[in-house]
Amino acid sequence: MLTSAILGSLRIPATAAPSVPALVNLTAGQTLEATLEAVLPEGLLLRLADGKALQAQGSLPFPPGSALTLKALPLPEGAGVRLQVVRASPPPSPPILAPLVQGEAASLLARLQTSQAQAPLATLLRGLVQAGVAAAEQPEAWATWLKEALRTLADPAASPAEAAFHQLQTKEGTGLFEVPLPWAPGAEPMRIWIEDDGAAAYVEDPVHRVFLSVPFSVLGEVRMGLEQRHAGLRVRLWLEDPEQVAALRPALAADLATLGKPVDLQVLTLPAGSPDLRAMAGAPPLQAMG
Repeated sequence: MLTSAILGSLRIPATAAPSVPALVNLTAGQTLEATLEAVLPEGLLLRLADGKALQAQGSLPFPPGSALTLKALPLPEGAGVRLQVVRASPPPSPPILAPLVQGEAASLLARLQTSQAQAPLATLLRGLVQAGVAAAEQPEAWATWLKEALRTLADPAASPAEAAFHQLQTKEGTGLFEVPLPWAPGAEPMRIWIEDDGAAAYVEDPVHRVFLSVPFSVLGEVRMGLEQRHAGLRVRLWLEDPEQVAALRPALAADLATLGKPVDLQVLTLPAGSPDLRAMAGAPPLQAMG
């Protein structure tokens, strides 16, 4: 994010300023560019545009790698230089995290529409697009599309950028997928977050969680959280207006009861402005289930 507001302030003691030519040659109010290289116990390490390292006193709310524009102002009585941060840009995200930062549904959809390398999934896509809303009302259509889309996103040959990201997540027992909806062009994608701590041998009560986020034209965004333990299944539905599905709740509870496990079902309000499921990458899972 770029802004002209004063975002922070650092101090360069008079004893350090003469050793940095870029500071010596500055007049009051001029700016210089620097990169925040490291956070030190006694301050920050900056790297100036000429390659010189500069240690500054103070702290800033920015991660290492951030690009800074600094305005130099003399301190009273020659005590040194004050550097005001007037612009800050976050460091670029590693390419492997692009599916988390930028999403992956749009790029998958574009490849399916332009490439012959993914002919089976592209053929399925065309069939669902032609079927339109009729396909969206069929559970088997959802299941088939979802399975094939996830398989494609995790396949290094079909999705080299996305597959590397998913392989990295698998090591942590998690997974985040974004799947375009063929029958809703231009809509937000279906987002899926998966957590699994059942693979570890020391876990006595393995927990498996799946969170879904699906946009609907009438209901708005609907989120579902499923948590399975030995004791049973916890199900959470979040909607902008829970009353819209009040009549469906008994039938939903009855369907869940056929699974043969105790079911804890709750329908909750989805707060306005809630971050999308990509925020699950750093959220406490138990709090997310409510």
